[in-house]
Amino acid sequence: MSLSLAPKLSRRGALALFGAGALTLACRPAFAAAAVEKTVKLAPGGLYELVVSHATGLVHVAAAGPRGAKEAKILGLDPRTLEVKATIELGEEAAFGLAANDRSGMLFATGTRAGTLLVIDPKAGAVKARIAEGEGAHLRQVIVDEANDRAFVTVFGARDKPSAIWVVDTAANRIASVITEGLEGGIIGVAHDPAGDRLFATALQSNEVVEVSLSRKAGIRRFASGGEGAINIAFQAGSQRLFVTNQKSGQLTVLDAASGQVVKALETGAGALGVTLSGDGSLAYVANRGAGTVSVIDAKALDLKANLATGSQPNTVAVDRRSGLAYVTNKARSAPRGQPPVEDPNGDTVSLIRA
Repeated sequence: MSLSLAPKLSRRGALALFGAGALTLACRPAFAAAAVEKTVKLAPGGLYELVVSHATGLVHVAAAGPRGAKEAKILGLDPRTLEVKATIELGEEAAFGLAANDRSGMLFATGTRAGTLLVIDPKAGAVKARIAEGEGAHLRQVIVDEANDRAFVTVFGARDKPSAIWVVDTAANRIASVITEGLEGGIIGVAHDPAGDRLFATALQSNEVVEVSLSRKAGIRRFASGGEGAINIAFQAGSQRLFVTNQKSGQLTVLDAASGQVVKALETGAGALGVTLSGDGSLAYVANRGAGTVSVIDAKALDLKANLATGSQPNTVAVDRRSGLAYVTNKARSAPRGQPPVEDPNGDTVSLIRA
């Protein structure tokens, strides 16, 4: 399915814009040849984000299911074999964005259709809480701040509604504050800088990065992303750099967080979407939805190491900070609304990458 990056997105179009934020990875050895080690097809399909949970020892995948069905699930996969080991039934409450808090053991999922953040206990296999603010909020990405019992949720400003970022108290399961000031331009992706007590968010419609002060509860600075269709973002604390995927121009741009200047732009592939960094700063992974590849990048030298074919429409990459293994969801190609489903053997899959 081709994606439109026009200033106003339909609900269906915006749902297709999900990708991952950054997960961390512990120190790793020197670069080896990156390769796709395994790929498995999963039911009920409709795969979006995935996350590694050390609390459960599983790779959790948001599976929205077929369009119009009420078969949404969170699947828990064995990190080595990708065998399904656990299933959390969500029915009509489809999840799209996904994050894990290893300290509490909870999963957090964006129920975009209902405008609800789902708090999920994976060990109990059930939704523990539903958090909402107003009606029809188009939730997109969720990331967690384990140290301070917080989560940050982006609300895309579609259909003339303003963009926002929810700051969620995950100890009390309530919204502590809603940030709207200075968030023009269609806020969609987000990364956290704990030391600076700030967020960096992507503005899809204006091709910008917005610095958000958590103490001031406002966007305080913005600068060009260096590409078109800025969608996901990761922050590397050691280098004070931002890694931004630009979906329309098929690029990963690396920016200096202090100056906002472009350090380097890398052509990764059509529809650059998800971006994930390793915790030691050695690797960056980019899921190129249109190209059907995952780019593996030397995040220090800023050189492209490999472009790996993983499936039809790579969406999100998650990295296990302990093993160094990376996982990617590959969405299936979809038929136009009202048409029979398309048979796509290379879609609705998860691939394991060893790099």
